[in-house]
Amino acid sequence: MKKSDAAIQWCRQAFSRLWEMLPQKSVKASDEPIDVVIPIISKDLAILPLCLQGVRKNICHPIKAIYIVAPNDQEIVDFCKKEQLIFVEESTIFHFPPKHLGLVVTRPDGRVVDRSGWLFQQLVKLSGAVGTCEYFLCIDADHILISPHVFLDKQGTPIFYMSEECHTAYYKNIRKLMGKPYHSLLSYIDHKMLFSKKELAKLRKEIEKANHQQEWKEAIVSSYDRTDTSGFSEFELYGSFVSKKRQLPWRQKKLAYKEMADFDTLTQKYSGKYLSITFPCYLK
Repeated sequence: MKKSDAAIQWCRQAFSRLWEMLPQKSVKASDEPIDVVIPIISKDLAILPLCLQGVRKNICHPIKAIYIVAPNDQEIVDFCKKEQLIFVEESTIFHFPPKHLGLVVTRPDGRVVDRSGWLFQQLVKLSGAVGTCEYFLCIDADHILISPHVFLDKQGTPIFYMSEECHTAYYKNIRKLMGKPYHSLLSYIDHKMLFSKKELAKLRKEIEKANHQQEWKEAIVSSYDRTDTSGFSEFELYGSFVSKKRQLPWRQKKLAYKEMADFDTLTQKYSGKYLSITFPCYLK
């Protein structure tokens, strides 16, 4: 992490902690049904059951369907059948597989990393092509909701849970892609986000307008900094684009895999203080 990033993140952490200490007004959930979309690869099957338990228990909206977007892997297909999930083979969305993006990054240390799959799942979210509802929630497979979450209030205002994440490459990308500066006291990267298909359609048009009518996917790929392994964020882009919104602190805790337990145990241990927990792969 760059020194500038570290300084911003420290400030965000301090602000976030203070914000979390303030009393939060209860939010009444809209009764509009939503879809849930979870992009995964085979390694995510180990933790996905916990994620699904959190989704089914702690999302305060009617869930019409849960979609798993993934490679055509028999283990994933079988899991979806068992859990009554709708499997979407990832290459059918854009009619090409992730590797077609050809996004290869050369890090400052000389290491070459293929980020095609990582960017592909972000494009899937921005496409709005999965599901039948106007609103759909995307959530990372390693993220577990242990307390109730509202993502759309009674007035139809979307709710974003804000984190202290800081990575300036995301903000530079938004300036390059959209031709506009990025301003946000906290980050929209919180492992989950409710998307509106109408808002996404507006965003895709804005991307193309800002890039001389270049197709929106191509514009995003072209704007990517090939020296940064994490050079784009769909969450930062979409969150900053939506004008009418409500923001809440995310109250999230990262845990190492050695601390993994069943859903009830995790809820009992952490829900008094946190809304969600995450088991990032780098803490295995």
